[in-house]
Amino acid sequence: MATFKFYNIQLLPMDRKKDSEVGVTGYCQLFKSVEKQLESLREEKQKLSSISAKLIGDMFFSTFSASTYSYPAEGGKQYLIHGYFLKFDDVNTLVDTESGKVSYTSSGNNSSRRFQFEYVFDPNLHILAIQDARGLPTRNALIRSLNEVLGYHAIKLFPNHSLEIIELTSAESIRDFFLVPKKGYKTYKGEVTFSNSDDFDFDAEDELRELAGKLESELKTNEVHRWETEYRSFKDSLMNDLPKNAKAQLILAAKFGNAEVSYKDEHNELKKYKMEDYPVKERLQESGTAQGIKNRALDIKNLITLANRKAKKALKAIRVNRNIFNKDE
Repeated sequence: MATFKFYNIQLLPMDRKKDSEVGVTGYCQLFKSVEKQLESLREEKQKLSSISAKLIGDMFFSTFSASTYSYPAEGGKQYLIHGYFLKFDDVNTLVDTESGKVSYTSSGNNSSRRFQFEYVFDPNLHILAIQDARGLPTRNALIRSLNEVLGYHAIKLFPNHSLEIIELTSAESIRDFFLVPKKGYKTYKGEVTFSNSDDFDFDAEDELRELAGKLESELKTNEVHRWETEYRSFKDSLMNDLPKNAKAQLILAAKFGNAEVSYKDEHNELKKYKMEDYPVKERLQESGTAQGIKNRALDIKNLITLANRKAKKALKAIRVNRNIFNKDE
């Protein structure tokens, strides 16, 4: 049973007065460019490592395939991209352990360690699902690698847009964090990269969600690339509560950023909540039948929809206890 993690991939216009968002067509172009690069690489018999991101331990990370599929949906035809990433080493020679003499010379493009990760990209939600299997790089290394291998194509196709990749976080972890009894807060540090226009819904009936929506809208209107916030208590003291701006940022950060909070629990022990420790993960229920790549990709696409819903329902999940955000209510 395959498990998947999810990454919000955004191509953000750096000047919204001059450039619009790339939309579904633009995200499809991004992966079409990846596909063409791989085709050219194989036709010219070049090494895959030449277009790969470098990892520690003489390992590489690269796209291995990218195929676009269309399917009927409400509102018209929609698309998804299915393929594989590889993590591998690039072996040129092998030496005898005892003598140190060369015992094998590679003709090129050979690996002694190779890990393959299935992925599906939904260009409508611009979310990537990648298989969380043995050998998958850690969160930060994976984001750096994705930025490098996709960034080449993003710069070529959309030089006036910024590529941003953020791991989706489970809103339930934020709810659980707030429900833990605390004596007070030591620090809060968070960041949000402004989102595509249709990603966040205002809710005028909820003060905090309305605030989150307004702040996100302000970021885009003022061409802000990244919103970073930091709060600290006095030395040897605690904040009674987090400011509302920090709580609103937490709502957005589940899909568009990251945050961490240090606090003292009811036993006066210093604890830390790190949003990145709680990625959204979903398991694919294997059918056990020969369903074909496209149908399998559609099943994984359904996981993306579910993961997106989990990341966006942060406020609803957190506000199990109404007094979490407004202690004076």
